[in-house]
Amino acid sequence: MGNVLNILFCLSLLYLATTTRVTAYLQVFVLQSILLFFIVMMPLLNHLSVFTLVLPLTILVVKAILIPRYMKKKIIYELEIKTTIEANIQQFNFLLLSVFSMVAVFVSCNLITKDAAVDPIPFAAAFSSVVIGLYVIIFRKKLIVHVIGFLVMENGIFLLGIAVASEMPFLIELGILLDIFVVVFLMGIAINKISSTFAADEVSALDKLKN
Repeated sequence: MGNVLNILFCLSLLYLATTTRVTAYLQVFVLQSILLFFIVMMPLLNHLSVFTLVLPLTILVVKAILIPRYMKKKIIYELEIKTTIEANIQQFNFLLLSVFSMVAVFVSCNLITKDAAVDPIPFAAAFSSVVIGLYVIIFRKKLIVHVIGFLVMENGIFLLGIAVASEMPFLIELGILLDIFVVVFLMGIAINKISSTFAADEVSALDKLKN
């Protein structure tokens, strides 16, 4: 069941390469957060306690509810950000690059983990998330999409921690969640300030700062 959830996680990454809507990017992040919740919960079903529920519930509340709601209401709607995405690369080429990269990651992770006690599927899914999140930041122009790309990368780092750790470092993972929460708020403030100065919400507007 865990591998099925990781494969669904990877399929959500491919959807990022095909969609051109900001809201769809946000929905993918919510879906990934819900998948992470179930991935974390599955090993804990046999020994549930208040302490073990802290991390999965925090993932669900912070990532799947609070951050998306803040980004949707405070950034997308209030700043009237256009829902369509302009890219620096054609959509089909972006999809091909994403598929090729994910295949390369899966093959490499399968070779790397052959002699290690690590499941290659979640390991590869984690690295794929980091790579696709980086592509989103590089090839998309909207600042809000860059924030989502950063969140997708963080999901990959979080999943990597689950894949390679025999016991999850709860305090470290909760610290990561807090960092992400703060970063999203800071980016919201930054986008708000940029939008009040420039009539655009894309990185191309930042070129004017050179003058």
